[in-house]
Amino acid sequence: MIEQLQKRLTLLLSAVSIFLLLFLLLFLFFFNRNSLYSGVKNALSSSVQGPMKHSVSENYPIYQIFISDNGEVLESFGEDYFLETDTEEKLVQDALSKIKGGKESFYSSMGGGELQYYCEKDNSPEGFHSPEDFKPENGENTKTERMKPSYRIAVTDFSKEIKSIKRLSIVLIALFFLLSTLIIILSRFFVRKSVRPVKEAMLSQRQFISDASHELKTPLTVIINNVGNLQKNMEKLFFQSGERLLASEELLHQNIENNIAGIEEMSTRMKHLTESLLDLSRLENLQDRKEQFENLSLSHIAEQECMYFEPLFFDKGRSLEYTIEEELFVSGNEEKLKELLSILLENALKYSVPNTATELSLVKKKKLLMLGISNVIEKELSDEERKNLFKRFFRLDESHSGGKGYGLGLSIAKEIVTMHKGEIKVESEKKYIHFIVLLPWIR
Repeated sequence: MIEQLQKRLTLLLSAVSIFLLLFLLLFLFFFNRNSLYSGVKNALSSSVQGPMKHSVSENYPIYQIFISDNGEVLESFGEDYFLETDTEEKLVQDALSKIKGGKESFYSSMGGGELQYYCEKDNSPEGFHSPEDFKPENGENTKTERMKPSYRIAVTDFSKEIKSIKRLSIVLIALFFLLSTLIIILSRFFVRKSVRPVKEAMLSQRQFISDASHELKTPLTVIINNVGNLQKNMEKLFFQSGERLLASEELLHQNIENNIAGIEEMSTRMKHLTESLLDLSRLENLQDRKEQFENLSLSHIAEQECMYFEPLFFDKGRSLEYTIEEELFVSGNEEKLKELLSILLENALKYSVPNTATELSLVKKKKLLMLGISNVIEKELSDEERKNLFKRFFRLDESHSGGKGYGLGLSIAKEIVTMHKGEIKVESEKKYIHFIVLLPWIR
């Protein structure tokens, strides 16, 4: 249980820390990326808004192209050393395709983002950047020509920034995995250190229960043996002479017998309690869970237990029906698996309604063996009862159980299943209860 707690706390702490780390690194990445893109967009738009022959940016080499709506280059200005021979033509065609789509101003890119450009419709009164930018051969501007739409494109080299963004992403990814590994290691360390006092307290508690159970077993065994001897001696004392007892002597004899029977009953129950506590303590011990298991036929074990319990159910006015697939093997401890089946069948025998059948099934489901035990009970289980069913000393209504037992049986069953790397759960619908045990199947 301590190991499971450590794993869950480590997983929770690691998950929260890694999530915060991921959020921080993504924030840094997108903040820097957006800053670079925002800077280049501002530089391009500022260049287009100002005079064409004075559009030099301090941070980026700006090259401007002045085109008509049919793609004819009317004028160009600026540094174009970053443009290849046919890149300018491709850029104009790319811009025209977006202009024909109805856009009058837009940002775009080419070459995987290494060339960033901004295109905007020219709004000068003559339809061009200046009256001298375009004149027909006869030297006169007609009204149609003056109204002809034109566009300005500002383009710059963004390759260094793209490489910088890629380097940043690689660094942040490497940093994420490195810090995540460090977080997991530190989480395990601090969780173990934090849980250590709890672990020591639980180990001390288990040791105390184990020692107390051992110490109680001996005197209880002596008490039970002495009670048996006392009963025999009482029989000899009162009936040795063969004479009939007086009424007062007979009443005294009856009282003594009742007292002895009460002592014997309580001593037997106490012995059963100490044995159950000792069994739980051993099951919780990690050394017990690491013992060498054997490959066992669970089908054979289940069938034997059912054959043993069948007459017990019959004597109580109930019946036991079982369906068991053959040759289903598990790796485990034979005695503990028998005890698991015995606990579940005894539980069904105790709480099932007279004249009803308890059903047991053992089948293979994918890579698991599914053991199911179902029976009808007198009172429907509440959600609270279903949640607490496997807790120690929890019992259902004593009127249904005769007040016997200490509520440790299902706790022991759960520990046995955990010991075998399995899972046990309970389902309840109306007055129908169904225990399901899942165990790893081996070929």
